[in-house]
Amino acid sequence: MIEFEKRVVAREALKLIGDAKLVGLGSGSTVAIFVEELAKSDRANKISVIPSSKQIEEVASDLGLKVIYPDDERPEITVDGADEIDSDLNLLKGGGGALLREKVLAYNSSTYVIIADHTKLVERLCSKRALPVEVLPYGASWTLDNLRKRLNCDVGIRMKDLSPFVTDNGNLIADISCPPIDDPASIESEIKGVPGVVEVGIFVGLADLVLVARGSEVKVLRQGF
Repeated sequence: MIEFEKRVVAREALKLIGDAKLVGLGSGSTVAIFVEELAKSDRANKISVIPSSKQIEEVASDLGLKVIYPDDERPEITVDGADEIDSDLNLLKGGGGALLREKVLAYNSSTYVIIADHTKLVERLCSKRALPVEVLPYGASWTLDNLRKRLNCDVGIRMKDLSPFVTDNGNLIADISCPPIDDPASIESEIKGVPGVVEVGIFVGLADLVLVARGSEVKVLRQGF
């Protein structure tokens, strides 16, 4: 059912592309499905895409979409996924490790659209998942220790195949196991105050629209749901 919902919401997001010529692409499994649908659409040979990760870049290239890299021109629309979405449309992101580039795209897009299945809706961020934070490899153990002291939470480096996971930017991901967050903006600011932190997987006030599939129905969410 979840895979079905991802396909349903990806197809609905296609309707928002309109006459856009430059489309930003987030990361993750739902975005990968959106890229598949975009490549099959009548807009495929009329647009260029800016991917936020090597994973999505590979998917887009393999499907014949024109991939470009950030320059002076900014995306008219970016379609992205999320790990969690709270009632104020704040987002938890970084499950795939692409949170830094995703936030750059979100900040620089005219319209930032999130697509998700219904399981991503939560009352408060970090209800189900740890909080990802991208950190510099240099002094990483100090950074993690400072995060533990500042937040009073467990913090660990994300691993992949028995080695630290490395982002497309050459950085590491620290996963913070914290209670559900009441004030995402405050926590984001608190974490960014630690030297060595590159970016935080909390996206506050960036989503213009959130499309959520439940079965075959797609709801468009704005502030509060």
